[in-house]
Amino acid sequence: MKNIITLAAMSIFCCCALFGVLLFAGCGKSTNQLDTNWTLPVTASSSIGSLGGWVNLHRCRDTIIGIGVHGDSSPYGLILNPDHKSWSNLSFAVVPKGYVWSYAAIDSHSQNILSAEGYAENEQVVMKSILGEMTYRGLRNIREVQWITDKTSLLGKTDENIKINSSGEGRQDIGLGVGLLSDQDAYIPFSIDAAEVTQQGKSITIDTTKGPFVNGVFHSTDSGKTWQMEKISDHRAIGPEMRKTLGYVYYIAGIYPLWASRKAVDADKWEEPQSITKTFSMQGWFAAAAEGDIIHICWMDRRHNKWRFNIDGPPIENDDIYYCRRRDSDSNWSKDILLSKGLEYCYPPSISAEGQNVVIVWAGIQSADKHHSEYDPNDIYYVASKDGGHTWSRPLKVTDTAKDGIVSGKPKVVLLNGIIHLLYTQGKFQNPAQLSPGLTRLNQLPWPIYYTQRPF
Repeated sequence: MKNIITLAAMSIFCCCALFGVLLFAGCGKSTNQLDTNWTLPVTASSSIGSLGGWVNLHRCRDTIIGIGVHGDSSPYGLILNPDHKSWSNLSFAVVPKGYVWSYAAIDSHSQNILSAEGYAENEQVVMKSILGEMTYRGLRNIREVQWITDKTSLLGKTDENIKINSSGEGRQDIGLGVGLLSDQDAYIPFSIDAAEVTQQGKSITIDTTKGPFVNGVFHSTDSGKTWQMEKISDHRAIGPEMRKTLGYVYYIAGIYPLWASRKAVDADKWEEPQSITKTFSMQGWFAAAAEGDIIHICWMDRRHNKWRFNIDGPPIENDDIYYCRRRDSDSNWSKDILLSKGLEYCYPPSISAEGQNVVIVWAGIQSADKHHSEYDPNDIYYVASKDGGHTWSRPLKVTDTAKDGIVSGKPKVVLLNGIIHLLYTQGKFQNPAQLSPGLTRLNQLPWPIYYTQRPF
């Protein structure tokens, strides 16, 4: 009798344990679950048109500053008010035209701001930098510096048919990226693709596939008064970004694969570039954040892409969001982690870190038809890590409006004092003028850029 009771008890225990496991799995947060802890969205700004144009966020002292551009490329600013619930406009008094404000850098301690402009002209590179101070009243104390770098200094000795300016006439923009401003150190990353230009009679052939390519930084150690060039590599680079950890300065760039170079803060020499992605799967969009002695990076990745030809428009791709990290003492990058499991479509991410807390946001959707694009209904998703990027939560929704035909995109995120601050653009196309499935709709009105927050 005792054995029967014991067996019965064990059976009940096993059934309860199994039920508990099933209940835990069933109650787990699914990819499609809405996180209701975000505040009601309020309008902080507006886009240029539909998803066109966005606001880049910068953590500064005890607040956040946003830099955006108008349709005429002139800049505007936003600042998070002391209540940390609303935003005010910052005045950009008369500033020179031509600067790439979407690549502006802000010193998080001094609130100094740096923007740059660069172009090739007469087989020389002309660089300009503008520095100022962001205050609650706007941009002030503007200083400008200009310098010229010749072709030989950039490329070394080359044949005469290798041109920096492949058009041969006028000005041609060079590739710049997100700069870095830290105390008196200032960095402007650049990437230049030279071209082989040949002429036979009246026919001119321009070949940009062979290079030579050169990338590096213009570096100032005296708050932008003087600049010197530092070459990094002859890899092809697109959209470079600068980040700084406690011990290193990083230069990160695409295209295939995503790669980075770094140098110690007390050194002059850059290390050999190292690949971050192990395959040619990186889609071209990435985001990086530095906190303490760790650099965090995430990107759009196509390794699970169900690429297919689309006779009605561009090829259809399905991208994931991947992540990896590197500590100053590490000899290489960590193993990458898939963050967007369960989502069929994902679009450019944004990342922020504070202490051991890391958050990544992006626009996407769990499933959609084969013509789906960034300009179709999507929701905003986020993931979070409490241990410096070792482990991650499942993706959760910030918005739940894609089912209603609402487009959400271009999210930007900043962690400040344990609060996740998020901006994203949202709207609905009215009488869409669609050229063909998958192509951007044109002539759309501005949409609101919304602000929401939640505790980490």
